[in-house]
Amino acid sequence: MPVPRNVKKCLSSLSLVAGVWCTSHALAQVPGTHQAAGAGSMASKAEATQPASASEFPGTWAGRWKGEVRVLGAAGEPGSFTMERVIAPTQTPGRWQWTIIYDGAAGRQERAYELVTDDAGKGLYTVDEKNGIRIPSRYIDGVLYSTFEVQGSRIGVRQWLVDAGTPAARMEVELATESLEAPSVSGGGEAPEVRSWTPVSVQRATLRPVGEVGRTPEAARPAPLENTPAPKSKAAGGGRGSLPASATTWSKLATEPYSGKQDDVYFVSPRVGWYANGAGKIFKTTDAGATWVTQLDQPGTYWRCLAFIDDKLGFAGNIGPGYFPNVTDATPLYRTRDGGTTWQPVTTIAGDPVVGLCALEIVRVPFVNAGNLGEKIRLVGVGRVGGPAAMIVSDDLGETWSRVALPDSAKMAFDVHFFDEKHGVIASASSANVQESNALVVATDDGGVTWREAYRSSRPWEITWKISFPSRQVGYVTVQSYNPDPSQSARVLAKTTDGGLTWHEIPLVDDPKVREFGVAFLDDHHGFVGAMPGGFETTDGGATWSKVEFGNAVNKIRILDADGTRYLHAIGVQLHRLEVPKTK
Repeated sequence: MPVPRNVKKCLSSLSLVAGVWCTSHALAQVPGTHQAAGAGSMASKAEATQPASASEFPGTWAGRWKGEVRVLGAAGEPGSFTMERVIAPTQTPGRWQWTIIYDGAAGRQERAYELVTDDAGKGLYTVDEKNGIRIPSRYIDGVLYSTFEVQGSRIGVRQWLVDAGTPAARMEVELATESLEAPSVSGGGEAPEVRSWTPVSVQRATLRPVGEVGRTPEAARPAPLENTPAPKSKAAGGGRGSLPASATTWSKLATEPYSGKQDDVYFVSPRVGWYANGAGKIFKTTDAGATWVTQLDQPGTYWRCLAFIDDKLGFAGNIGPGYFPNVTDATPLYRTRDGGTTWQPVTTIAGDPVVGLCALEIVRVPFVNAGNLGEKIRLVGVGRVGGPAAMIVSDDLGETWSRVALPDSAKMAFDVHFFDEKHGVIASASSANVQESNALVVATDDGGVTWREAYRSSRPWEITWKISFPSRQVGYVTVQSYNPDPSQSARVLAKTTDGGLTWHEIPLVDDPKVREFGVAFLDDHHGFVGAMPGGFETTDGGATWSKVEFGNAVNKIRILDADGTRYLHAIGVQLHRLEVPKTK
């Protein structure tokens, strides 16, 4: 059967930018910025299972995939070739191995591309072909889109996972090529002129895993410091989906839509509160979250944490540049004196520069002053994910700040809790390279003059995340696992019952898709854990868990006690609220 001229050119130029297929890139394509003309006729992804969220991608795609690419033209099926995809994390945060190996008319060729995260919250990525060619791409609703032009052809690519997490898992890829040489022109007059192009070929592939989805291929996996097996879990073996549903009902607040994980929320009264996100925005409500006002829109700043002394004086921490793409603001801390109407950089941090912050805490210490009971306020900030680790404190309501040295073993700092001016703990990690990292909690009994390791996990690919102490003796910390091996599926928390002196692990769930984030306990027994793809609740101190619905990737859960009621706010992709009576 005759082969259309553009298809012949495509098949003969496998080493050109039109890549796998018309370019060695095309199948490597990830999220596309626009869908090419003709791409709208591609097959529906309706059969696909629940897509990975923007915060999960591309980790859930990790692995080696292989299948046949069929090249379909108007005259039938003119050709096919074999293709492999290798997706794996690199040593550099925000960059993934995105290798394409194909075997066609030009022989076996390998293209060692990388996928660069530009703005995960907006689904923006770039495929770096490592030869000067960089193709912007976009991840939308579980599908990776790209569009590019090369040698007189426009090519639109999309790809997605089907039956993810099951033995039938596969990656579907479709590519539509159209010639730009002879457009059809219609319209004019009262109607706008329309230029259109007829697709000349469609290329389809079904790639199946060689090994297991979500598992980094052995050839691409950096060797961890040790290969300690995950703990045996007593949690539900069927994953989060097998857990009983919680009877607790959270209310979703009407916030501005956001595709990624948002990191902090802070209420000073049942009606007045703020939340912030990585897009550089800070929002305020004065009606318990019914409506919100954008107080600050500062692109290039990644708001990671909030703390308000009262309804006027507050602070916002920025994660800083060098970790997330498009974060350019090097100021780690801002202050407002007017309830968020205006914000100013904090320039009074003594000591070495602080790169960024992940957590702020207000420590209120009771003391007797001339026979009257008062309180001292200490502000504590720590950061950051990716390192370097830092801690700052202020004893004058944020007028001046000083650095507190952290131990060499603490390479990152994610959260902090101090009981008073002397005794406190920090959620940390033993390495800035997550492939080598153990989850770590460091503790001090002298205000940070000296530190000790209070807890360290025995497995690589782990870090801690958030801390909750419902009482002086009982505390919990979430433990995140980034291990791409799905057989390492046990998820745990660390718990202390002696005020942070010692810690032990308690099982949460046996599910490789779960990644823990925020944690908050109302008392020693009743608490919540935020996670992807959903949350958890326990009423018995973590002995058993149920699944609770308060949104995906809940990063921070804050509790406000007021007027005999406890107000909980949980922020992640969305913001939810729960009100419970305060018990004596």
